Amino acid sequence: MKSSMTLAALLVSCALAASTAHAQDQAPNTDTGPTGVLRLGKLYSFGGGTDLQHGFGLDVRYHVFPERNMDGHIGLFAQGQYELGDAWRMAGGLSAGWGMFGIEIGVSHRTETALMAGSTGLHIGQAFTFGPLSVGGRVTIPLVDHVAQGSSMGIQGIEGALVLRLGFDFRVHGQRRSSGCGAHHHGGGVRDPHAQHGH
Repeated sequence: MKSSMTLAALLVSCALAASTAHAQDQAPNTDTGPTGVLRLGKLYSFGGGTDLQHGFGLDVRYHVFPERNMDGHIGLFAQGQYELGDAWRMAGGLSAGWGMFGIEIGVSHRTETALMAGSTGLHIGQAFTFGPLSVGGRVTIPLVDHVAQGSSMGIQGIEGALVLRLGFDFRVHGQRRSSGCGAHHHGGGVRDPHAQHGH
């Protein structure tokens, strides 16, 4: 009799635990805290100053959305690309945006070539993002041209370029963002590398 009562108590406890876990799984998510998103993508540009060049490279961005249901973000960006004129261009700085529109400001450096001097400048860019595709432009204002005294190497001057990016988002912390304008901005929602996939 005692063992039967013990077994019954265990069964009731298991049933209550399962019911509680199920209720927690079905409960609506009320966490509206910040969400961090890493965006990895490829980069193409065409432009320059006195010497126009095609450029191909990589673009990495980290965005923080202060609230789960908020479509505005702030963050950091970094770029590296090779220009067909045999120069490497690197840039990095701060970014911000709302919905499809984004802006960025930072510092860039382009290495010298056989004909053009290297340059360090102020990078200013903007873009409109449609899912994985971003279309925009950038302006680079030279701060320092690395020209040796007496050198005949050319300088780019103020540079302007068309910029295309193709990237995808991965949530690194916080809750999955709700759908809406943010889903269009991020290609139908943020990918979660920790999510379980059904078969």
